[in-house]
Amino acid sequence: MGHVGIIGGGVTGLASALSLSKIGLRVTVFESDATPMPSSPDEAFGWDRRGAPQVRHSHALLGRLHNLLRDFHPEVLKMLLDVGATEINLAQQMPDTLDDLSPHPNDSDLFMIAARRTTFEWVLRQVVMSNPNVVIRTGERVDGLVATSDGIPEVQGVKFEDGNSELFDLVIAANGRRSQAPEWLSKIGVDLQEEVEDTGIIYYSRFYRMDSSQELPVSDRLIAGDLGYLKYGVFWGDNRTFSITLATSDKDKTFWGVRDPKVFDNVIREIPAASEWLTLGAEPITEVHSMAGLLNRRRSLVDCSGVMVKGFHMVGDALICTNPLYGRGCSTGFWQSHLLADAIESNKGDLLMQAEVFHADICEHIIPWYEASVESDRNNREVEKGIPGAGSTRKSILRDGLMPATQTSAKVWRAFMRMMNLLAPPKVLAEPEIMAEVMATWDKRAERPAPPSLGPERDEMVELLGLEKTA
Repeated sequence: MGHVGIIGGGVTGLASALSLSKIGLRVTVFESDATPMPSSPDEAFGWDRRGAPQVRHSHALLGRLHNLLRDFHPEVLKMLLDVGATEINLAQQMPDTLDDLSPHPNDSDLFMIAARRTTFEWVLRQVVMSNPNVVIRTGERVDGLVATSDGIPEVQGVKFEDGNSELFDLVIAANGRRSQAPEWLSKIGVDLQEEVEDTGIIYYSRFYRMDSSQELPVSDRLIAGDLGYLKYGVFWGDNRTFSITLATSDKDKTFWGVRDPKVFDNVIREIPAASEWLTLGAEPITEVHSMAGLLNRRRSLVDCSGVMVKGFHMVGDALICTNPLYGRGCSTGFWQSHLLADAIESNKGDLLMQAEVFHADICEHIIPWYEASVESDRNNREVEKGIPGAGSTRKSILRDGLMPATQTSAKVWRAFMRMMNLLAPPKVLAEPEIMAEVMATWDKRAERPAPPSLGPERDEMVELLGLEKTA
């Protein structure tokens, strides 16, 4: 039985341990945060996870993730539901204004999971810890790689901060956006391929718990919108919790004031779709958490000459990270771990082929989402800067074509929901029969009554909140 060392005990590291242990590998997970295991989901929400500062921000557990759990790790899904998470059957939330309300065979895949990131990670760790082939060692910080220097470098183990080292048959870096893997690789003569683009946003999240006498206002519509100067989204959680996230340009200092909890809640109260959630007996259970310096970034361990290093893989945000506003991180990270296990199992003993197959699978399944994130962020920046062109046209088609069509056409609704849940690639919305209905709806935009306002214009919001304008 091969022995794998995984650096990072967050969602992707635990998902990798889960999948690799099921194909007969021994796994040791190194988690740098030396924190005791919480005893419940609510205690886990206070987890001191300094190595993963995003844990108390909003997260979406999308259809792709739900279905991977359903099909390959049902024990994880069962435990999630047992401790208070909820399955959201999207097919039961179909708008009654659609032209065809009859069920479709693929509707069985249209499920999401409502749970906090910390609850999901806690359940994953509980399940992984129960596996006799997995050991989790906390408070141990990896500081480098042990590798050969002849030909294509082959990683054979890890080095620790205290100077000790440990050998493995395979090493995986699952240590997030701040991974030091590029520096470790450089020291063994591997300069990985990297592409980086700033998202240009800063985002703020706050969690709430709904009063036990109230029902969560689940809707057939996404509770998300773009006011131009401010984006918002509402995310369901477990055990009657939910979170609201606001995102602004990292250059717009006026709205940095939403870090203040009172200002944050006052902003929400001015946004009709989000304010409903604060009027139903909801009480805040956190302050406002902010996060900046957010990047779209892709890395690759394969260049034009082929595989650059053997016996080493990167997964999750260490490999590919996208704008967290789109809520894909946990789901794509888990998906990557699944793809990696498949590549290893189908190419046992062949480190070179494992790397080639995993790279090909990443290019096919994950890179399209990176490219979609980059394109969307570029278009948003064009609109924010008032640059005429593709960005403003795309936003108009999205607002006045696609979104209205999801309320009238069952084909468009399903294509959109499958795309949002990583069950169909981004290009599905450009398929001729879908685009034809979207454009037909867009062409009639002048004939429809103006949609309700999503919220105040920027100057009005500034005045309502008493914020000080900053250039």
